[in-house]
Amino acid sequence: MKKTLTKSLMQFALGQACVALTLTAALFTVSCEQPENSVRSEVIEVYTGLDEIEPVDQASVLVVGGLHQLYVKSNVAFTASWEDGETTPWATIVDQETVEGGYRVITLDVKRRNNIPYYTRRTGTLVLAANNEGLNYNKYIKIHQGSTARVSSDFAWSKYGSSDPRLDDGVAFNSWTQTMKDKGFRSTTIVGQEGPHFYGKNGFVQLGDAAGHGADMYSPFASDLRYDSLLMVSFRAVAHTDYKTGAKDGNKFTVEVVGGGVIADFAEQGVTKIELEAKNFDPASELFPNDMWDGTEFMIFVLGTEANPLSVNTSIRITSGSLDTPTTTPNRLYVDNFYIRRVVEGEEPYFEENGGSGVDKIMAAEEEVVE
Repeated sequence: MKKTLTKSLMQFALGQACVALTLTAALFTVSCEQPENSVRSEVIEVYTGLDEIEPVDQASVLVVGGLHQLYVKSNVAFTASWEDGETTPWATIVDQETVEGGYRVITLDVKRRNNIPYYTRRTGTLVLAANNEGLNYNKYIKIHQGSTARVSSDFAWSKYGSSDPRLDDGVAFNSWTQTMKDKGFRSTTIVGQEGPHFYGKNGFVQLGDAAGHGADMYSPFASDLRYDSLLMVSFRAVAHTDYKTGAKDGNKFTVEVVGGGVIADFAEQGVTKIELEAKNFDPASELFPNDMWDGTEFMIFVLGTEANPLSVNTSIRITSGSLDTPTTTPNRLYVDNFYIRRVVEGEEPYFEENGGSGVDKIMAAEEEVVE
């Protein structure tokens, strides 16, 4: 069921919008129609598969990299080349061959997006240039890897205390500078407490404290979310371990969508919250704290439905511990690399690849060093 869930979910969410878009497209076609004498006789068309009917002017490749093929049909001889803005190109053309049906198959060798789970989009261009010097005809195909981020924060702006989670030197939210508060993250003040037990550390944030107080964290608002149907929320989360006694904090936490949207895995039930379990870092590790974030990546999918659409008020809330009364066992949770990205039909099917919401199984499954 999950293999086709993204497409069906997005069709469900976009049902009514398609009518308006169709009318708009019709008006645009009428107003932008070109004269017949402007149509070229030369043709260079690109397809993402041999069974595709419509040519494309852009395509998506996987974030894990690897070989990717595009199929070109043309009535003119052409030369293919690759362009992007990086010092070392992130894709290269490694093979070109003609197959049955007259298609030329262009094979790209695509580099992994990053050496850590990272999904923010980058774009390059496949250039198909006609060989005839007297013919000024080029075809440009945009190649995307990753997705557009609506909200992004690696918390590099948080410079309080140290980057060592063993040290209780974070700064509570109410004492943050206004510049830090303007980043848009928020937290709930517990009744009877001076402020939220939400702390800024050096390069990440902390939810909860050693006394057993819980805390939550709301993501910044992003007005463009109202234009989206499916979102991918990704972040790193790891639970505390006492470096003296080895005692582990509670490691369960919840992710909730508020202000519009539901958890995509449970769209039919309209569920807006999912419970997850983080690993506890190992302070006895020889690599600590450099390895504290290994295997801590999560990926949650949020869908806008007709009954509960995404909106300008949509926000993601992460909660660790109880906001009512302190618990005997603390629930300190450290969070980093928080992103909300839009997922577009026709691009990489993250929902199916990851098997739904939960631990990141796409890029975190086989991390490797990128040269």
